[in-house]
Amino acid sequence: MNGYILLLSLCITLVPGLIRARSLLTYSGTETPSRDTVYTFSFTLSENNTYIIMDAQSDLERGTLNIWLGGGGYEVIGNYTDKGTFHYENIRFGPLNDREEILVRITPTRARGKWSIHLTEHTGSTTIFTLLVSGFLIVIISVLFIVFWKKKCRSSFRWFFIGGLVWFVGVALKFLFAYFLNSPILMALNGLLPRTGYLLVGSLYIGSLTGVFEIGATLLFAILIRSVYANRCRAVGIGIGAGTTEALFIGLSQIGSIVMVSSGIAGSAEIISSVISASFSTPAFALVAPVERLLVILCHVSSRMLVLYAVSRKKPSYFWAAFALLTAIDTVAGYVHLAGLVNTVSMWWIELVLLPFAVASIFIIQWCLKNWGSGEHPQDITDSVRG
Repeated sequence: MNGYILLLSLCITLVPGLIRARSLLTYSGTETPSRDTVYTFSFTLSENNTYIIMDAQSDLERGTLNIWLGGGGYEVIGNYTDKGTFHYENIRFGPLNDREEILVRITPTRARGKWSIHLTEHTGSTTIFTLLVSGFLIVIISVLFIVFWKKKCRSSFRWFFIGGLVWFVGVALKFLFAYFLNSPILMALNGLLPRTGYLLVGSLYIGSLTGVFEIGATLLFAILIRSVYANRCRAVGIGIGAGTTEALFIGLSQIGSIVMVSSGIAGSAEIISSVISASFSTPAFALVAPVERLLVILCHVSSRMLVLYAVSRKKPSYFWAAFALLTAIDTVAGYVHLAGLVNTVSMWWIELVLLPFAVASIFIIQWCLKNWGSGEHPQDITDSVRG
């Protein structure tokens, strides 16, 4: 645990400074009616396929202010005219090339008052670094979970791989179901229910798919392979296998996206744009996914242990507790998706909502370890299913 705390502390301290966008222009002006000064600025971008982010603010008492941008492969990048008090925030332009100079012309007309403009650039290198940090930390967290389990339990990696297979089967079945039925079901709910009801019921529906298929797959494996619940170390291995397989898939996918961004092939612009949009609303965006995986892996372990404990002890109530836990987590994710909150609110608020589930999972894992016992306690599988 101390290793996790140290790793996250270093990242929180160092990463935000490393991925901060480069400032291109920062200027503040004060206008008087006696003169109309035209302000002209120029600069070049550090890389090809770079985005410019503009923040502009005006507190003019009278008159208008025009902000014009051109170059970088376009005749006109942007052209804004406004008066009085206004504020443009996180306006994105691009992708732009680094071969043509960027021109910025600011023209006040009969203006009085203050205004300011700030331009920054977001490059492919920034996106690559963000994805690399995020993906690398996810992989490290996953490996630490696996090493910790192996060191404490000295159990066969067979149970870890079975846990990964449990996750894969559950997710594959969930994907197939969602691919064919999610759209018509959600459309029907949207037509039948008011907005609030649709968001609540639709989110619960999305979350329940995880309970049905992922927790259901764990139960299926427990029924088919009775040895998976023979002792607590195997149960922990199943949970860590499921949680870290998902995490490694996400982490390695992020690292793999670096190839697309660096090569500039089709889809790379969308990746860069997505990272920029997310970073607008989420400080230290590179750390969000690693923190989320840390929380979710704990939830995977606790829920799988509850399912296996339920079968081992013939107590269905623990299965339903596991079902409720994973359903609740993905209900949160479903609400964020349906409500259109992605890239509009800080993702840290979502992680804060997930935090209580992760804390509860720690206590659940401790309880299971205490009550499971270290010896072999296989039950008759027929009695388990009937119970």
